[in-house]
Amino acid sequence: MNSRIVKRFLGATALGATMMFGAQPALADEALSADQKAEIETVIEKYLIENPDVLLRAIQNVQVWQATEKAREQSEAITPVWDALVADSSVPSIGPVDAPVTVIEFFDYHCGYCKRAFEGVMDIAEEYDGKVRTIFVEFPILREESAHAARAALAAAKQGKYMEVHEAFMNNRGLLDATRIDELAATAGVDVAKMREDMKSPEINGMLAQYSAMARSIGVSGTPAFLVNGSLVSGADMERVEGLVEAGLEKAS
Repeated sequence: MNSRIVKRFLGATALGATMMFGAQPALADEALSADQKAEIETVIEKYLIENPDVLLRAIQNVQVWQATEKAREQSEAITPVWDALVADSSVPSIGPVDAPVTVIEFFDYHCGYCKRAFEGVMDIAEEYDGKVRTIFVEFPILREESAHAARAALAAAKQGKYMEVHEAFMNNRGLLDATRIDELAATAGVDVAKMREDMKSPEINGMLAQYSAMARSIGVSGTPAFLVNGSLVSGADMERVEGLVEAGLEKAS
């Protein structure tokens, strides 16, 4: 076994033991002479080399603790974001607000995986009609045109045309530049001049800034990402999303 690994483990173990029993590391250093500490380290190192399974179990326990702690911290971060998005009526959504299951999606209109997941997202909304609320959170991170498209979609929402524009943008293949955005919006029945004016509003800029801060606060750095009744799913794993939806409905029944 690598002696450096053992010595690192010994150092961490010694520090953990002194903290566990309420002693300061400095006091532990004063209590033992250099020769005594060296002797103890030699004995422990010899034992671990002869019994490597002990060290492996300790490492596994640390990894389990780290994973559990990370999940706990993430859950604590998700709660305020979840509560805020569910309660905010300005965030585009479909389905009843009192549905037993809520699906929140963070997406970018130029994200190929988001486009791939779109059909699954809409299938869930249709299949569980009345039982699932789906909330759409604009998270434009891939390119400048993504932010323009997000502003256009939120501006279209002011005309009651969010889902029409959202579907058109998701089904678009190629760049959503200004000309293409206007074409798709007009086809969806949007007053393009009014949309363009609303896209400049501080309100929409503020919404996008808020959504971005929320996403990053819970560790979302790519799209798509889903929250299903508070559980985070990264990527276009629609099988897992639907599994969580079904679990949520079963729990609510």
